[in-house]
Amino acid sequence: MRLTSLGHAAVLVETGGRRILFDPWLTQRLDRFWEHHPALPDTLGELLDGGVDHIVLSHHHFDHHHFPSLTRLLEDGEVDFDDSPHRAAETECVFPVGDRVPPRFTASGLGHQAIGWTLRRLGFERLTPVTPGETVRLGEDVVLRTFVSDVPFPEMSVLVETAGASVLLCGDSILHESTVRHFTGPDARPPDVAFVPAHSVSPPGVLTERRPLGDHAAVRARAVANFDRYVHALGARVTVPSSFGWKVSGEGERDYGWCNRTIFPFTPWEALARLRELGREGLLWGPGQVIEVADGKVEQYNGPHAPDGYDFEAVYAEVTLDPAAEVPPFDPAHDQAGRQTRSSQRLLTEVMDLLVGSDFWYRALDSGATHTFSLHDDGGSTHSYLLEPVSGRISHLGPGPARDHLSQDNGYTEIAASTLQALLDSELLFGSSYGLWASNSGLLSAVFHHPAFYTRRVDRALSRETGGRAPV
Repeated sequence: MRLTSLGHAAVLVETGGRRILFDPWLTQRLDRFWEHHPALPDTLGELLDGGVDHIVLSHHHFDHHHFPSLTRLLEDGEVDFDDSPHRAAETECVFPVGDRVPPRFTASGLGHQAIGWTLRRLGFERLTPVTPGETVRLGEDVVLRTFVSDVPFPEMSVLVETAGASVLLCGDSILHESTVRHFTGPDARPPDVAFVPAHSVSPPGVLTERRPLGDHAAVRARAVANFDRYVHALGARVTVPSSFGWKVSGEGERDYGWCNRTIFPFTPWEALARLRELGREGLLWGPGQVIEVADGKVEQYNGPHAPDGYDFEAVYAEVTLDPAAEVPPFDPAHDQAGRQTRSSQRLLTEVMDLLVGSDFWYRALDSGATHTFSLHDDGGSTHSYLLEPVSGRISHLGPGPARDHLSQDNGYTEIAASTLQALLDSELLFGSSYGLWASNSGLLSAVFHHPAFYTRRVDRALSRETGGRAPV
């Protein structure tokens, strides 16, 4: 079995004449806020020339189910003039599903249903939805065993098995007790290689509220404990700390480097050191590097990037938690995107209309909760408003940010009017706009996780990729 890193959680697995692509994010930038780290080699995309037989998606988040990357897999540019370049009909797509209808609107707007909708919208025809925990056979020689993630939406880690090798790709998954039971049972066979996430999720409040991180040691200890639990449960011959291939990088002159020193409590470099402490064998790999697994042996080989081609200590030093790093206060004049062409009052009216029927709105029916909302307009002034979701009333409170007008324990949001307009017009994906507002509330999340915004955004992206043509 030959495995090539395509950065972050994207892996090309080649075995028995089959090419299986996991979680493709194939562009250098994910969006206007996140980018691959380390950077993707320029020629890495050539590995996918000729297509793949199977695409496996672990879950619906944008860095794993990246629809602009999926469009690159639709057509084969190297075909004879009388052949069809469209290959979506031949590629099997395997992805997790659940029984929640209507969906829980997380991240990609349609929840996990975003995967099936997007694949069909692109023209993929061989869809294999999987309830995590099921087993899928790819031909006669490859078995995919899927495992449940301990999260409230369908997500799966996948064990790829052949006669001579077994590799577990965990993606971002949170270890579930059923996975522990599988790998610690009396007949358990440990995987040859396990790609285990170094769970460096953003500590709460840093990006959304610009709240400085409190107990750095406790945050790091939780991340280490999660990693240790994975390592002990799986017992893999070789563990690769993984699914950590990005950093924050704002476009233009905006500097969001402070994020990289405040939101990652446990990096793969630190995880590798932890493996040594535990007496376990581990290695790191980056985009373009190759691992081959056969008959119990795990070796690195030359690929587009040499086995020693990265200085991982330096790479991960850029994204290591620094207790002395400052979290700058929200500045709407700096933290903004787009250009405002509609009045603040009109933008808030649109928000209130879209809020009706959301989970936030239903909770407000019971509680009578209000929300203080401030907008910084392109003219340079900031004004705050009181939003009453149940009555639909919008009251002007006066100049200044929202937190200056809080007279009760209600939620608040501060955002540039141009950013809000970009979100409303689907020019900015909700997940791309972290760091562009300060809020202690889920009001914006309730509005912009609506399916309408996701489907509109996909259509915009597909139009750009295909030069205005809808995909076949």
